Amino acid sequence: MGNQDFTILVVDDNELNRDVLSRRLERQGYRVLAVEDGQLALDTVANVQIDLILLDIMMPGLTGVEVLRILRQRFGPTDLPIIMCTARTDSGDMVEALELGANDYVTKPLDFPVVLARVQSQLRARRAPRHVPPPSIPLSVADIKLGVVLAEKYRLDREIGKGAFGAVYQARHLSLDRDVAVKVLQTSAARTSDGLARFQREGISACRIQHPNAVSVLDFGVTSSGGIAYLVMELLSGHSLEEELVRVDGVFSPLRCSQILTPVCGVLADAHAMGIVHRDIKPANIFLHHTRQAEVIKVLDFGIAKILDSSASQNLTLEGGILGTPSYMAPERFGSTGVIDGKSDVYSVGVMLFEMLAGRLPFVSHDSNPLAVAMMHVSKQPPSLCDVNPEVPSAVEAVVLQALRKDPAQRPDIATLAASFNRALGLVPELPEFQLGSENLIDPIVGPSSRETADIERPKTAIAQIPRRQPPQTLDEMPAAPDSADRTDPTS
Repeated sequence: MGNQDFTILVVDDNELNRDVLSRRLERQGYRVLAVEDGQLALDTVANVQIDLILLDIMMPGLTGVEVLRILRQRFGPTDLPIIMCTARTDSGDMVEALELGANDYVTKPLDFPVVLARVQSQLRARRAPRHVPPPSIPLSVADIKLGVVLAEKYRLDREIGKGAFGAVYQARHLSLDRDVAVKVLQTSAARTSDGLARFQREGISACRIQHPNAVSVLDFGVTSSGGIAYLVMELLSGHSLEEELVRVDGVFSPLRCSQILTPVCGVLADAHAMGIVHRDIKPANIFLHHTRQAEVIKVLDFGIAKILDSSASQNLTLEGGILGTPSYMAPERFGSTGVIDGKSDVYSVGVMLFEMLAGRLPFVSHDSNPLAVAMMHVSKQPPSLCDVNPEVPSAVEAVVLQALRKDPAQRPDIATLAASFNRALGLVPELPEFQLGSENLIDPIVGPSSRETADIERPKTAIAQIPRRQPPQTLDEMPAAPDSADRTDPTS
């Protein structure tokens, strides 16, 4: 075989490096393709027979090591030789790359005779041109791994995260040539009809909610081979509110809280109007999506939402347990007769507001006992926000504590909560989608406007002894109260 029988893919985000290396390889008779990032490299390999890859390690987006990891899910070192190129003196990346199956490596600035010798050495080891294997089609959830093609159109490229019932992947829609997020039902839940029904309900609920601050659902289905349930969503860029709370390592200003609260309440108002309750509002399910123009707040994961209509005549449970994050759950969630409706989401938003303003959760067990936290939500009053953080205006504190009332009937609806919070800050609510009926209007702001203004504009004081934020305690199959009327489960 001559050099002209081999196609080499050069992957480097530096245009000069890419062009020089490509030209010199072409002078040796090789066919050369060149791309500037990892995603384009994966797309090229999926559509073109490539015989060897020269892969840069440090690139924006997918790094060379991540690309290598994905490709090794489909191709062994003899099927597709990969030579890593690095300018880093740290050996850590190269050790990791070699452990993942890289065939060789070269260092920058590239010594072309050395590069050529290593290319020729790898190609000589190949006895015949490689035939690209067909995409791996998973026949069961156990077959799910990076590189497989789901439903004949979604190639799973990178795992984003896992929850109790699903794993989320960055995937490529092969027909539309665009990145998406794909959530796949986990093995443990797929074994039961309840698990599949829960996942189907998530797809139906999410598709019904059309709001710019709700994550967009693009597709939903169950594969014909293997019965794998999946949900396809827009791919977001940024981080969760939970991560943001860790980053600030303290408190948010009331204005920053308003910027997050207003769109979150807008999504929930639409959902509640359709009879859908989220039931898992927490910072991990609020995403700060970064676009080129601005930050967009997105509410994630209506996976345990309950559709309160005639079709929801049966509660789905998991082995008789209440599942969720007790640090954010409303008191009625732990009772045997409590009605779960939009007021439960209001309570969870109230907990989240308290945490953002105080730098801590309202209820924390010293021994990290989730059952103890649940009992605090049922019977204990939250501490004063102004005592924890003297900079919080009393009018704002009144709004938050109103949302944390034990009796759901004494809480505002979700639209009123946002309007009252903004009014406490002296802001004119610009919430045209909210229908504030007088029967639901609860204004917890106490005192004349002059006092409210004084609270907002008073001189700043030091915030004493605000503890670092602790991660919320989780609840793993906490026994439900007898004859519980409603139970739920977490997804993330």
